[in-house]
Amino acid sequence: MTTGGAGQNDFKVDAGFADYPVDLALKKSISTKIAQIGDTLTYTLKVWNEFTNNATGVEVTDSIAVSTQFINGSFNASRGTAFINNNVIKWDIGNIAANGDTVTLTYKVKAVQEGVHFNTAEISKTNENDKDSSPNNAQEGEDDLDRQCFTVPIKLCFGEKVQASVPAKYTGVEWFKTGTAEPVANGNEVLLSETGTYTFKALNNTCPAEGCCPIIIEPGDNCCPEDLCVPFTIKQTKKAGKNI
Repeated sequence: MTTGGAGQNDFKVDAGFADYPVDLALKKSISTKIAQIGDTLTYTLKVWNEFTNNATGVEVTDSIAVSTQFINGSFNASRGTAFINNNVIKWDIGNIAANGDTVTLTYKVKAVQEGVHFNTAEISKTNENDKDSSPNNAQEGEDDLDRQCFTVPIKLCFGEKVQASVPAKYTGVEWFKTGTAEPVANGNEVLLSETGTYTFKALNNTCPAEGCCPIIIEPGDNCCPEDLCVPFTIKQTKKAGKNI
């Protein structure tokens, strides 16, 4: 803020928001990319400061998949505190010092459903401006946001299909099955019935259907034999009787 008239000194008043920059980055990892129903998986969040100024008031928000089960009591933070509410984790870190100071948070979830499950973590608050990202803006490509996923194979019986889809922002989508050179389907939404591992490519992106996890289809358990599962009808007939 400038005050006074000509010939007087100018001075600044701190209005409560630091004007020096920081450079925070976030990385998210997972213990395995392919799991089975009932498996326990561990997520790790790492946040560090790449610049020469200290960061204060740092918070991370991590939205885990509603199709997973958070394991109570599994938070382990090197600094700060974390809590979860309706599958949204808030990690209140506080201060991260300059020149590479790093903090971590781990927690565990249980796989309870088939399919691809992903979540996204982002630095949601800081008192300082970041040099190359903005907290809580959900902007892809910024270094304060990262996502991970895992796949639980989908088991199908004869005649069953699974609907696979990717967001509309991906264009020119082609679906590939492992072992085939040509696409097996096109479009943002497809029905898959054959066993195998499927990925996709798009004109404006490749594979990261929210984290680069394939769709895996395996033969179902306790399915009836194929020849008995074919739809059929029974036509009931009557024989003509003789009058006596």
